[in-house]
Amino acid sequence: MTKHTVTLPSGDQVAYWTHNDTKKKTLVLVHGFTGSHEGFRYLVPLLSDYRLVIPDLPGFGVSPLPHEQLTLQHLGGLLCDLIQALGLKQPHLLGHSMGSLVVAEALRHNPKIAHEKLILISPVPSPIGIADMRRAGAMISQLYYSASHRLPVVGPKIATSKKITQLSTNMIMTATGKQLRDAIHQHHLDNLDYISSIGWYSRLYRQINRTGISRYRQALRSFDILIINGEKDSVTPLKHQEKTALLVGAKIVVLTGVGHLSHYEMPNALALEIKNFLR
Repeated sequence: MTKHTVTLPSGDQVAYWTHNDTKKKTLVLVHGFTGSHEGFRYLVPLLSDYRLVIPDLPGFGVSPLPHEQLTLQHLGGLLCDLIQALGLKQPHLLGHSMGSLVVAEALRHNPKIAHEKLILISPVPSPIGIADMRRAGAMISQLYYSASHRLPVVGPKIATSKKITQLSTNMIMTATGKQLRDAIHQHHLDNLDYISSIGWYSRLYRQINRTGISRYRQALRSFDILIINGEKDSVTPLKHQEKTALLVGAKIVVLTGVGHLSHYEMPNALALEIKNFLR
């Protein structure tokens, strides 16, 4: 694993990590909301046939937030800029959760930037409606980010609360083994050290909930898409994924017994599906 930093034409700096640099085929992995390159730590050793490029998106991990008006559209454009700055020739793209929207935005920006085979892991399927089964969880999370941002004294304490982070992780985690559960909790706690702007998090989270890859069906229809979703995923439920897969013309693979964190909890099965698809 090698860490690099690149300055994009916009002047923005992006940190990224590479693995298996001698391999010819490249796979760019894009993390989800509040995540970083570290989220793919268990998947990386299982994808040794590919050169892996894994950035911390601007505003996440150690990549600086260029400005607090950054949107999904901007993140997609910056991903395009990163691919071009690194001289990557139509790499395969993989996005997890919010990362799927960033990938979709990049392809809307420039459909020729990537290989035709596209992988979306637990992607955000569609906007959250009033009667949506995801609405309650989204409202609670939005309240958390809004309170963290707006309350002058207790807000910062809420934003970095270990108890709240552990509770939210428990709600989406399906792992039963203590060692793995502890590792996932620790990783999510580590992410608290890299909060760039809780106000920006709040606004970006609201935008995520108001969109979904269904909104990008025009940009995605020309791609060969694999959606991989956990059977027990409460964040991006299978019911919604199946409808969205039809809209964008994607193949969908269901990992049984796992939820939104398959890249932690079921990396072997996930890597197998990725490799089979890319072959």
